Amino acid sequence: MRMNSSNPVFRQANSYTLASDKPITYTNVAIKTIILLSVAAISAYLTMTNLETINIGWIIGAMIVAFIAVIVGTRSVRLAPFAAIIYAVAEGLVLGMVSVLYMFYYGNQIVPTALATTFIVFLVMLLLFSTNIIKVNQKFASFMVVALISVIIMSLLSIFINMGELYYIVVFISAALSAFFLLLDFQRIKDFVDSGTDQRVGWILSLGLMVTIVWIYVEMLRLLAISSRR
Repeated sequence: MRMNSSNPVFRQANSYTLASDKPITYTNVAIKTIILLSVAAISAYLTMTNLETINIGWIIGAMIVAFIAVIVGTRSVRLAPFAAIIYAVAEGLVLGMVSVLYMFYYGNQIVPTALATTFIVFLVMLLLFSTNIIKVNQKFASFMVVALISVIIMSLLSIFINMGELYYIVVFISAALSAFFLLLDFQRIKDFVDSGTDQRVGWILSLGLMVTIVWIYVEMLRLLAISSRR
């Protein structure tokens, strides 16, 4: 029986369970994820090198487009490849601007350091998952959902209330959550591979993995920013 996922992208993918003569593979998901990350990286680079043409309207528009693309990409297997690429382009634009802002306030090294840290976190979580050091089951998933909701509430409170040192705790917890959510993503991908689901679902799985990786990168920027302040 498949474990319920707390990632909304993967949870929607649960409806696509039919076996196929062209089943999904780990390589299939990996290649699609690399494509999406590459598109996002190119989009971010172009944004960072063409700041004079970018304004707040572009950023807001890109955030809206990315949000819609995720919804569309999880609702339709046929449209998932196009939606995933659109999400990567739009998210790359947003991340490019965010990265520039962090570089302006905290120095040029913060972005490459955040990228390297994100990559290391990914490898560590993949190692923990593949060696079964951390067991990903329904109880683990339920705990992660509760923890995520708690962090969201605390983050919203920090906007309206001066939480002082508690803000730093929220950031650290959020960063840890983003990393551990990778374990849920890996488990979901494994479930679909084991069940022989059609390889077209790979775009949905890659999109979900991409969303988590973006989350980790943003959290790494926040952690490094805190370290710089101290």
